[in-house]
Amino acid sequence: MGHRVLCTALVFFSLSLGGAGQNLPGYMSVKKGWFADGAKVVLDGQTYRPSRAVDLCEECWEARDHFDQARRLRVRSFVLANLGLGQSVVGALSFEDARAVGTAHAAVGGVFMTWAAERESKVRREVVAAVEAYNRCKLHLTF
Repeated sequence: MGHRVLCTALVFFSLSLGGAGQNLPGYMSVKKGWFADGAKVVLDGQTYRPSRAVDLCEECWEARDHFDQARRLRVRSFVLANLGLGQSVVGALSFEDARAVGTAHAAVGGVFMTWAAERESKVRREVVAAVEAYNRCKLHLTF
């Protein structure tokens, strides 16, 4: 009987912690979770990518600039990653006769994909900076 009470208490405690991570109205945060990549933000229960989050920052120029930079970096890293993937596939399939050419294609593809991954980490940093700037701006506008 004692273990049932303990298990029930643990279940209710874990369910109550689910609401602890919710945001206050008007507070922006970086989306977190299993499949979150750190490039999306949550405001009032809605999820936004940097390109849509720019529209939320009419009064906060610093946040708007960070979101705009994140959007540009995100588009460029997407292009680089696709170029890298294409080069890697060409290298793997070795459409050319020489193996050295196929290896060179695969190496170039790896360089592009590594470069794109570095840019994605810059996107995450820009999004975090934008969220901090947005919340700071909204706090200053409130008081």
